[in-house]
Amino acid sequence: MKIRRFSAVAASVALSLTSVVTASLHASAASLTTVTFAYDFPGPDFELTPIVVAQDLGFFKAAGLNVKVVFPPNTSTTTQLLATGGAQIGFVTTTDMGVAVNAGVPVEAIGNYSMENNWALFAKPGVSLTAANIHKELAGKRIFSYGDTWTEAMLPFVLRYAGLTSSQVKVVTNPTGNDLTDLLAGKVDISTSTTNYELPGFTGSKTKGKESQLLGISVGAPNIPVWVYATTHSFAKANPATLKAFMSAVSKATKWASVHSTQAAADFTKAYPKSGYTPAYNLQGWQLTVPFLTNSKDQYFTQTNAQWQTLATALKSIKLISKVPASSTYYTNAFLPAS
Repeated sequence: MKIRRFSAVAASVALSLTSVVTASLHASAASLTTVTFAYDFPGPDFELTPIVVAQDLGFFKAAGLNVKVVFPPNTSTTTQLLATGGAQIGFVTTTDMGVAVNAGVPVEAIGNYSMENNWALFAKPGVSLTAANIHKELAGKRIFSYGDTWTEAMLPFVLRYAGLTSSQVKVVTNPTGNDLTDLLAGKVDISTSTTNYELPGFTGSKTKGKESQLLGISVGAPNIPVWVYATTHSFAKANPATLKAFMSAVSKATKWASVHSTQAAADFTKAYPKSGYTPAYNLQGWQLTVPFLTNSKDQYFTQTNAQWQTLATALKSIKLISKVPASSTYYTNAFLPAS
């Protein structure tokens, strides 16, 4: 899953095809270890900010790394790029990880990106969305979906909570569509997205009023991290020092970008001027992302057995995976920096 505005997708096709990231690397390639990082969407957006900052401020270079970013042709191929050697580290959703592991793909998460589930349902200003009346508010309604694994996994929990079946709503699936544009145009009644993507888009639309919002976790969806950094078992076994260097550099960049959000967002805009997003969108999106980057102990990246057990149990309950493996199947914290 990535939940984007379509204009940005179209504008970033050239970036996807060239699979190149801008980086300020002044040392020769021979002196650095080259690592290919696969994003989870065919073009860049503000969640790539820590990677941009790590390049711009020299954190990757100081760690001895030359990190190249590639953009997959669609949202379903990042784990494939990892498995086939097209990339060594990737950015994926936890639901994609769950489905990939169930299919036998030899991938594992090496650090959480976000720590909570901020996926939500949205409606036009003035339209009610409440947990108490969710049955009435969703029954017979048209609900937008990009067809991504995350929405496919989360929506059944909401419908179960609402006492509805999939036949009692109309899910409008459009992988190349625009949830917000369709919502505001009246083509759908409900849009689905994460708050850090939806709210900046609504702000940019200049629509009067306040968009109605209902977090999935308030209506049955599990509160689990949405995105993780991932690699393959074979790469992890053969290159532990490289993964430790990568996560150390990303840790420094993430912490810096969280404190200096305005400059960090500007760095992303400068690195990807043709992404299709405005500087204001990038700034608001990144600032809305920052609160989800740490857990209740103010830790970045740290994964737990509980989050993966919750995820696997949830995915099995809606038949997206066939069994619930040991949590350790999914992840390792071995490559995280000490602090």
